[in-house]
Amino acid sequence: MNKSRMHIIQERLILPFIVLLGLLFFTSSCKNQKKIVLNNGKCILDFKNAKTLTSNLKVSEFKFDRLKARLSIETDIDSSSNSFTVALRMKRDSVIWMSLSKLGIEGARVLITKDSVKFINTIKGQYFIGDFVYLSKFLNTELDFEVIQSLLIGNSITFYDEAEKIKPGIDNCQYTLGTIRKYKLRKVMGKGKELKEAVQSIYMIPETFKIARILFYDFNPDRSFDAQFGAFAVPEKSNNQLFPYKMNYVIKAQKNVTIAIDYNKVQLDEELGFPFKIQDNYERIQTGK
Repeated sequence: MNKSRMHIIQERLILPFIVLLGLLFFTSSCKNQKKIVLNNGKCILDFKNAKTLTSNLKVSEFKFDRLKARLSIETDIDSSSNSFTVALRMKRDSVIWMSLSKLGIEGARVLITKDSVKFINTIKGQYFIGDFVYLSKFLNTELDFEVIQSLLIGNSITFYDEAEKIKPGIDNCQYTLGTIRKYKLRKVMGKGKELKEAVQSIYMIPETFKIARILFYDFNPDRSFDAQFGAFAVPEKSNNQLFPYKMNYVIKAQKNVTIAIDYNKVQLDEELGFPFKIQDNYERIQTGK
């Protein structure tokens, strides 16, 4: 393969990965299902307090020890579209490993642990070794292993510093947990006022308490993040747990980005390896610390 084609593959593969990693910072199966009552076309749900909703959310989280999956990713960055495939392996609370491919050619490999982030550009012969402190500064936000792991499997993220700030609600026939009630947000935004703190909300499917949507608004700087989860199904060996096979992320900031993730296959409790070797002739990417 000539160098120009290799370069194109590298550019189209690595940039979406960097954006995907950036998105991860922004941004559960219940046996006792609740019946939704319809009244004149409107759904009626029993109101639940924040403690009850939080408890149900935790119970419904997807639990695993080892996970192996293949997924397709489509990106749109300021109207520039791209797609690639990812082989994903995870050991819960320990390791996240990814191999990214374009046109059947591996272009990057990633290894994330509790205290490190390693990245190999196999086409360009470069590598990166860093930690979450550097990435948090680079992305101007708090980023850690738990956030990445949770968003890859559709689990909840601890958005809230103080429990008393969490507000329960019902919106569009779904339960919600947020740092500000929706009617108050509309009132503030309608008057053009600025909020001093970011606004975060989680939407839950009432029958299962699985997360359907995560919303994040930060008005200073002006940015927003919208994550939606769907196509829930039960993988083999999951003990009847629901997993979101489709995920969609939309971020509006300096760049407008959309990322659609489609899980093709999810396997649990398989023997896993995490091959990651940096060749002696690879050049280290300098971080400019």
